[in-house]
Amino acid sequence: MEQLVLSDQSAAFLKEAKKWAYFLAIMGFIGTGLMVVAGIFMSVIFSVIDVFANIPDKPDFPFGLIGLLYVALAVVYFFPAYYLYKFSSEMSQALLVRDESHLSSAFRFLKKHFKFIGIMIIVMIALYIIVIIVFVIVGVTSALSTNTGLFV
Repeated sequence: MEQLVLSDQSAAFLKEAKKWAYFLAIMGFIGTGLMVVAGIFMSVIFSVIDVFANIPDKPDFPFGLIGLLYVALAVVYFFPAYYLYKFSSEMSQALLVRDESHLSSAFRFLKKHFKFIGIMIIVMIALYIIVIIVFVIVGVTSALSTNTGLFV
């Protein structure tokens, strides 16, 4: 099997890519942290409002759970940022010492990042389709159950 040799231009491209990956990873970590803080804040605020507010006809929904949803989403968003960070750090080592094992590890983390993002996109598209179908069904049944004259 022939060895892969990186040209100086390829190494320069990878060096620039690792810098952008590092930047995006740090932004992802900051965004994840802000989501956790916002989730905790919303849980506390909504729980306090739920307990102390005397709102007539208030729905019986625990609005504090919305904050927990934010924290759960922050956990999901953490992994792509982590994989990008690991790609960047492994690529730094690979370029510094010209080590193929670090290069392979860097690309393994990059593959994990893209695979995770791809699965997230597939899940989101599926959820959108399900929500649209449910809304159409609810709308049609609502229109049929009332005497609006739409479906005569």
